[in-house]
Amino acid sequence: MDSNVKTKTVTLFHFPEPEVLSIETDLNYYDKTDGMFNKFEASDLTELHNEAKLHIMNKVPESGLYDIAKKEALDSVLLIESIVQTIGWKLDYTALDMENKTPKKLK
Repeated sequence: MDSNVKTKTVTLFHFPEPEVLSIETDLNYYDKTDGMFNKFEASDLTELHNEAKLHIMNKVPESGLYDIAKKEALDSVLLIESIVQTIGWKLDYTALDMENKTPKKLK
């Protein structure tokens, strides 16, 4: 983001692409009590939890969440434009390309 006082213009050069920041929570099972019908080990439960998180990450692209995030990003830009206009300035977001980009993976 940059501003030019002479032309009263705020310019947006970059807006972050949607990405999954985290899938909460990280669980590690250290101790559990065995019951008559519960034969899972603590390590089995930890592995199941990790597999569930991976499954969720693989389903995110087809869930439409990235499209929703892009729409909300556009709404944010329009909100910024409204705020800037209230003080008599202009918002230039022509440098933004918010379409057809591949979302980032979970880090």
